[in-house]
This record gives sequence, C-alpha cells and structure tokens, in this order.
Amino acid sequence: MPDKLRVALFSSEYPPYTFGGLGTHVVEVTSALADSVAFEMFVPARRAYHEPPPTIRLHHVPTPRARTNVEFWIRYCQNAVKMAVERLSAAPVDLIHCHDWMTGLAGLGLRAAFGIPFIINVHLPQIAGAPYHMENLGVVGADLVLVNSRAVQQELADRGLPIRRIGVVPNGVDPNTYTPAPDWPRDDGYILFVGRFVAQKGIDVLLRAFGAALERCTEARLLIVGDGDLELYFRRVAHHLGFPHRVTFVGWQTGSALLELYQKAQFVVVPSYYEPFGIVALEAMACGRPVIAARVGGLEEIIEDGVVGYLTPSGDYLRMAHRMAELLLNPARREAMGRAGRERSTAFSWDKVGQATRALYDEMAGQGTPPYPTQMAALEEPLLATLKPNVRRAARKLLNEALQMG
Repeated sequence: MPDKLRVALFSSEYPPYTFGGLGTHVVEVTSALADSVAFEMFVPARRAYHEPPPTIRLHHVPTPRARTNVEFWIRYCQNAVKMAVERLSAAPVDLIHCHDWMTGLAGLGLRAAFGIPFIINVHLPQIAGAPYHMENLGVVGADLVLVNSRAVQQELADRGLPIRRIGVVPNGVDPNTYTPAPDWPRDDGYILFVGRFVAQKGIDVLLRAFGAALERCTEARLLIVGDGDLELYFRRVAHHLGFPHRVTFVGWQTGSALLELYQKAQFVVVPSYYEPFGIVALEAMACGRPVIAARVGGLEEIIEDGVVGYLTPSGDYLRMAHRMAELLLNPARREAMGRAGRERSTAFSWDKVGQATRALYDEMAGQGTPPYPTQMAALEEPLLATLKPNVRRAARKLLNEALQMG
C-alpha cells in the first residue's frame, strides 16, 4: 500500500458552499491530511467554487433540474458514479468516502463498480422520509460508518440494522484561528448565539430564557447570528416577549467577522433541542468563552458542566435563565470558565481529527478488497422497498448499472 492514499470523496458542500458542520469537516479534514492523502472530490456542479489545494482534484458533477431535494441528490449520485468510473478506472483509488445521506448512493454504486472499501460519515442523522431510508441504505452497505459523537453512534445502533462497524471521530476546531482576543478576558457586554434558524436549534428557548434573565440583569444584550426561514418568527417572539430593543439579529457571519463576535461575547448559548456534536460550542471554548448549552447529544461530550460552562435540561428556559444570570453577574466565573474551555478545546484540534481519520483509512485500505456485504445483499431490496416508487426505481437502476460497470 503506497504511503499516499488516494480517496474518492463525495460531498454536498465545498467552499463557498458550506452551510454547517459537514462542509467545515470536509475542508478541515482534507487539509489536515494534505501530506498523506490525495482526494478526488465529487461535488454538485455550481458556479465559482474556491480553488482547491493541489492535493484535491475537484470534479463538478452535472445535476439536471429536479422537482424535489431527494430527486436532486439521486441524480447527483447517478452522474457522480458514471463520472467516477470514467475518470478513475485508469488510476484506481484506495477508498470511497461519502458524507451524509445525499451522497451515500454514490458510494454504494462505486463500491459495486470498483470493489473497494466504502466509508460513510453521518453528520446529522435523518429521522423520517426518503432521506432516512437512503441513509439506512448507506450505513448498511458501508464497510465503516463514521460519526462525530457517541450519542450519534448510539442513535444509529438503536435502529437495529446490521451495520458492520461504527467509528467515532469527533469534529474539531483550529486552535490557531479560534483563539482568545489579545485583550482577553475583556468583552463587549453581549450574549451570543450562532446557528441556523431552524426549530432544532432551540432559539425559542433562548429568547424565553433571555427574557427571564432580563428581570435580574436589565442591561443584558443578546446577539443572534445566523439566518433561515424562521427569522421573522423569532423576531416576532422577541417583540411579543417585550424586549426587541435588547436583541440584535446580525445575519450570517463567517471568517474573521464571526471570530471577533466569539471573542467579544460574555458567553455563548447553545439551546438546541437536538445536536449531534455542537461545533459552535467548541469554537466558543477555543476563544476562551464559557458556554451554556442544552444537555443533549454530543454537547454532553464536549462541555464539562460547571467547569467550562453549564448544561441545562433541554427546553428548560427557566434553568437556562438562572445560569445566564449567574454568569452575567459574575465576571470572575466567566473568566475561569473561559480559561478552562480554552484548555479543553485543545483536545479537539483538526490535526488530531485528521490523524484519527488517517488511521482508519489505513486500516480499511489494508484489509484488501472486501466482499459485498452479505447483510446488504439480504437487505437491499427491503430497504429499497421503503422508498417511494420513483426514488426506488432510480436507486435500483444506479446500483445495477454500477455492477455492470464493474
């Protein structure tokens, strides 16, 4: 096996089209592995992707117009498999690595064509509909399923599927980018939220908690960073609760602008109802800021309650308000927790994530050409049967064509 592995990577996101933890993970891990892995990366054809580094060759997969999101990703997978077989047959890759349900069928197809190990990352487990069933196809057919927390590992295990192997590799943070400000621990007197405006993120809980905390800390301010379809609703909640003048909606921020917002916050709140990992919490900790978070999912594996911040029961806005007021009124505690959070965050550097990923790559590539999973052969039809007829036909066609290409 050569020192420099070659990996076919399938991702729905690559800069500037990064919308959450998946895109960040892909960029950071491929960067961390630049010295030892060459990536053939297949992404949906979009305008003006950033120029990738020399260790990544970007393949733009054409995707015709589709009526639904599921149909879009089915077409992407069909075209990605054809393109990969055409472009990689002369110089085979060692591994296939897919990210989330959107690209899993491409991994299954290429595995059938090339007979090499297939790894799938599950960043955000699905809960219903075609995405859930397509995710199940991917995790049952994969030789290795990677997840970012023990909470997600358990969630997948609870499905009762014959998954061959689940490995946990957490997300990370760049401690050289996310760092306390030179004048730390000074802050600019605001509480910070960062995230998408979706129900899962619990912004409604945060607003109610903030309103309760205002009764003790009348000068508190809340900055809400992000965007999404629910923005108008959350603005109306703030108005209905009587404090729109204390809440600022900043919009989506990235890069140095987001870094400065972390650095100047008093603390960061992550009130999610569900969070597979919680990368925002890790970024805040790296910047030396305490975190108050809901006790859900991967957040429990990052945050040491009472040391780097506080964990509160999911949806309990009064308990969250109590912790918010506690930190607002105690600068010394904020400083101590911020210092502890910075130290804790160093255990999650992207370099360490890359090392763990490379070790698994070596292990999977070293096992030789694996047989087609017997459990996949037995379950493929029952799993396909869970899809709607048009999606089932397209998925079955993709897999049959891939076998013929091989």
